[in-house]
Amino acid sequence: MDRRELRPADPAALSGVGRRMHETAVRDGQGSLADGIAHLFGHAECPHCASVFNVAEEYTSANRPVM
Repeated sequence: MDRRELRPADPAALSGVGRRMHETAVRDGQGSLADGIAHLFGHAECPHCASVFNVAEEYTSANRPVM
């Protein structure tokens, strides 16, 4: 299996809910959680086509309820 490294978001560049979640985790001493949030709002590369996408946006799109 061809795997690619996740590219975490720069915490200083986060906005909205991502920023609030990251700041709360840091404030509460939850470094591992803060790191995970940076990865969630970061980017990944498809090993098949090399396209780069936002992890959170892709997850949201793939899990939208059917209308």
